[in-house]
Amino acid sequence: MLALTVAAAACETPPAGIGPVAADADATQRTYGMNLKLTETGILKADLYGDTAFTKPNTEVTELKGVKLTFYDSQGKKPGKLTSRTGEYDARTGIMIARGNVVLVTHNDKGEQRIIKSEELHYDQRGDRVWSDRETIIDEAGRHAVTDGFTSDTRFTNMRGKNAKSTGIRVNAGEGGL
Repeated sequence: MLALTVAAAACETPPAGIGPVAADADATQRTYGMNLKLTETGILKADLYGDTAFTKPNTEVTELKGVKLTFYDSQGKKPGKLTSRTGEYDARTGIMIARGNVVLVTHNDKGEQRIIKSEELHYDQRGDRVWSDRETIIDEAGRHAVTDGFTSDTRFTNMRGKNAKSTGIRVNAGEGGL
């Protein structure tokens, strides 16, 4: 009887230094310094990095902080690099959303640097496209445009702006122009 009483008491009191486990304990997986290679048929499409990544149970969506995304074309060249405060990547759909001070650096068809800034930007790995439905600022070679968003392929050779107000940039000009 004494052994049974001691065993029952032991179940109620956790060992020293270990608190009781809450029934609603957060089972979110946390990863520090996450690096994910996004490929399609064995070809590297993008390299996604997050300072911190959070994945909740039973989901394929990973929330990221301190985002860095490098795009690759079929020849392994890097046509663009993106940074943002936060983001999320859905492994099921292959779509990544960057949020908060998004800066995307690309080059136009003349090799001149193009800087694209927005508060939100979407990347569809499978659909080979990048877009934003938010106000976007585009600067390249001394020219400046403000749009209500844009869409582009991931090589950034065919960009289309929405309701653009520009200074010196050809808007909706097809290959390489915005």
